Amino acid sequence: MTEATRRGKTGVLTRRPSGPPEWHSAKLDDYKIRCLTPFRRFRGTEIPWDDAKTLAMTTEQVVKASRSRKVVKLAAGQFGAPLEVYVKRYNFKSWYGPYLRAMRKSRAREEFDLGWKLMELGIRTPRPVWLAEARGALSPFSLIATEAIPESDNAVERWRRLVNEQDRADLLVATAHFLLMMHEKSFFHDDCKATHVLVLPHAPSSPEEFFIIDLLGCSIRKRLTKARRAMNLYQFLRTFHSPQRKLPFSEEHRRIFLEAYGGSAKDAEKWERQIERIGNAKGKVI
Repeated sequence: MTEATRRGKTGVLTRRPSGPPEWHSAKLDDYKIRCLTPFRRFRGTEIPWDDAKTLAMTTEQVVKASRSRKVVKLAAGQFGAPLEVYVKRYNFKSWYGPYLRAMRKSRAREEFDLGWKLMELGIRTPRPVWLAEARGALSPFSLIATEAIPESDNAVERWRRLVNEQDRADLLVATAHFLLMMHEKSFFHDDCKATHVLVLPHAPSSPEEFFIIDLLGCSIRKRLTKARRAMNLYQFLRTFHSPQRKLPFSEEHRRIFLEAYGGSAKDAEKWERQIERIGNAKGKVI
């Protein structure tokens, strides 16, 4: 693979570089910083998180703004970012939140460490490149930056573009194998929507080409139960069955997906029953 095919238009590597990463650590104001060396001049702590108007004007896009976190997209050069990145700031919704997490890692640290662990396991995810944690056991803020995957599609967007049934079947089989690979490595995604599976626009529908995103609440466990595996299957299929999206997704498509995941029609029926139980329990049968 040439260097050109390994980089998107913004220069971001779409595959993890060989060799160990080079880390830079520093203290800045009230924050402890850990980042890849090219991000040592990144000024993520200077982003105007609490001024909505200025935040919208000084970033490329405000992706999410809630009581517990804000996410912005930065173009290369903004706040000294060497590449296009997504930056997320976590904070606590209540006064007692810091006390509940006093003995745990910050949310940004959990996501940062999990991202690198997934890549070590061979599961592709955008590289966490910068971490900032406010100093002190009861610190209210933690921040993380991850490389953007330029011009990527999620699995639903790719599905919308496909018109050939063979191409659609290939996508379903590939995503099923991708989920199976994650589960075999004991990775559980807390919100396994099809929109959280990314692929580069010109890459084939293949498990080796997918990226998993939105790692908050996810985990690697010693043993992944059938119930948790079924939950991920339910979450993934529910994305396609959503009445708001009005996707051309049939029972045949569902069968192709579950057979690819289970390995046989018999196993697909077993997973179908598990998914039905989850739907009944949630009151949202798909």
